[in-house]
Amino acid sequence: MAPEQQGRHDLVEYQIQDNVRLEVYWRDDQAGYGPAVSIYAYDQEVFRLDCFGEANDKKGKGHCHINLRQTRARQWNYLPGSVRDHIGQAMHDMRENLNYCLQTNVDERIQQTAVNSGSLEPIAQQVEAKMLGFMNQLGLE
Repeated sequence: MAPEQQGRHDLVEYQIQDNVRLEVYWRDDQAGYGPAVSIYAYDQEVFRLDCFGEANDKKGKGHCHINLRQTRARQWNYLPGSVRDHIGQAMHDMRENLNYCLQTNVDERIQQTAVNSGSLEPIAQQVEAKMLGFMNQLGLE
């Protein structure tokens, strides 16, 4: 398990399969404020989905990261939209782009890892509900 990081609150962990796990939480740090998901393969954060909506007085706007170590955590910005819109985009990215993310990692063990959509789907549904709950808890839209 990765060490707890500052700014991550109410973290819940899900085991997707051997050597692949997901954490859902809400963030409050200099990068942004709102629901987020991190996916780890072999304890390396390979996908982070930050659902912050548009830049606001709380900081940041929604974006995602792939293969954080090799890209030095550069981000791909989401289209302008609400936190709810960004959660929808994040769920799409997780369902449709996670295996691409794994295949393009420089670590050969991670490249050879594939997540079965049947295993991921029930977790994705729980994660989406958790993120929408965080959105409501934080008074975001």
